[in-house]
Amino acid sequence: MRKPFIAANWKMHKSVAESIKFVNAIKGKLPDPNKVEVGIAPQAFSLYPMKEAAGEPGLKIIAQNAAAEYSGPYTGELSLRGLHDLGAEYAMLGHIERRRLFGENNAAVNRKVKAALQIGVTPIICTDETMVQKEVNGEIHYVFQQLMSVLHGVSLDQIRRVVISYEPSWAVGVGQHANATLAEEGCRMIRRTIADNYTYEIADKIRILYGGSVNPDNIKEIMSKPDIDGVLIGRASLDVDNFLKMVNYAQKEEAQLTQQETKKKNN
Repeated sequence: MRKPFIAANWKMHKSVAESIKFVNAIKGKLPDPNKVEVGIAPQAFSLYPMKEAAGEPGLKIIAQNAAAEYSGPYTGELSLRGLHDLGAEYAMLGHIERRRLFGENNAAVNRKVKAALQIGVTPIICTDETMVQKEVNGEIHYVFQQLMSVLHGVSLDQIRRVVISYEPSWAVGVGQHANATLAEEGCRMIRRTIADNYTYEIADKIRILYGGSVNPDNIKEIMSKPDIDGVLIGRASLDVDNFLKMVNYAQKEEAQLTQQETKKKNN
């Protein structure tokens, strides 16, 4: 069974002091890490202070980006070796804003993914809905061309350690309501693409997240879909109360069911 993964992308928000205050506010209020994995991607300068403030493995601190090179004359870049030494287990790579605003292409993201896997940092590969038709065993399949370009050269053993985030361009950063049915269809097709290019066994185990206008009102519906294993949340994750509602969506549902059962027994 794939463990749910609720991750927050803070983008270029929150100072170090604000980030630490946030971590302290959610301590002891996160779900059981054996049941749900929770992570936050802050600005780079907050990675270490937040990890120190968390003081426990229950909260994963995620890098928003990383360079393909481990060291060298690359002013302003974030080293994967440094992230690994810091204890950052995950790095988001290929986010749609990195592509739109900074011109990152598939080849660049592919190099980053392979460098992350090589050094032991798990890449959260962000991909959009760019698809092409392809015939597989006499059937027409829709293949995520962008994703497969980014995964070029990634081996069977390495692909098992990848997390994928489906970020359709129509839903990222626009604040409109996420469509759970379309989100599920995109994640299902990503899983099928992985199955076609690797194996069905691997595709069944890879976690696929959905990113795009996720909030406390729609997370339950989104997470109920069979091919959606988690979410990558943007602006809705900046508020402590909203964040806790979203990471604890399953516990709230369990509590409601327990109350309903108690009422039935008492009636």
